[in-house]
Amino acid sequence: MGAGEGFGAKMALGSYRLAEEYGVPELSMSVKKLELPAYDPRGVQGQGLQYATSNRGGCHVRGYMIAPEIVGLPEKLDPFSIEGKAVWVKTFQDLTAVIDSLGLCLFTSFALGPDDYKDMFNAIVGQDLTTESLLEAGDRIWNIERIFNLKAGISPEQDTLPRRLLTEPIPKGPCKGHVHRLPELLPEYYKERGWNEQGLPTEAKLIQLDIA
Repeated sequence: MGAGEGFGAKMALGSYRLAEEYGVPELSMSVKKLELPAYDPRGVQGQGLQYATSNRGGCHVRGYMIAPEIVGLPEKLDPFSIEGKAVWVKTFQDLTAVIDSLGLCLFTSFALGPDDYKDMFNAIVGQDLTTESLLEAGDRIWNIERIFNLKAGISPEQDTLPRRLLTEPIPKGPCKGHVHRLPELLPEYYKERGWNEQGLPTEAKLIQLDIA
């Protein structure tokens, strides 16, 4: 792969392009052509929704739902439940956008919450932002990224997971029998984001965020 020779040259292009060349792109465990890391979405419904809706594809550091669903921070959620997961995913995505924009490591969120980041920002910059306005900044960032993706040709149809994760239950272990319930979660997520049913930011949402 490193030398770019033979079959290694094809592998070096990533699993999506490799599988696509052989006519089976669905065999690549990726979202928006980025491979899924670490976690099987069938066993963590919130993390799976985050994978599907992440602006840069199958990425686990744009809304680390493993924290509440597995680790129990800031509170323990049932990883198999879909109740409230759209709200959690949006909040984690918005907060992560803020943390990234502050130039901080995402791992700080294991110890710090939105109020802490707000206090740090205000102390350094000399402003008086509220926690709500800080999270709104994250919402604004997320929507600007979404608009960029749309203009770059990344359509809402790509807010999905590999077919086998939606149809093939986990065969054994503590998550046996589970598939990801994205069809139930995605409409709720779009609504929570203030987007229309097609996954497009509404004019009202962009006006609210002052980016119309």
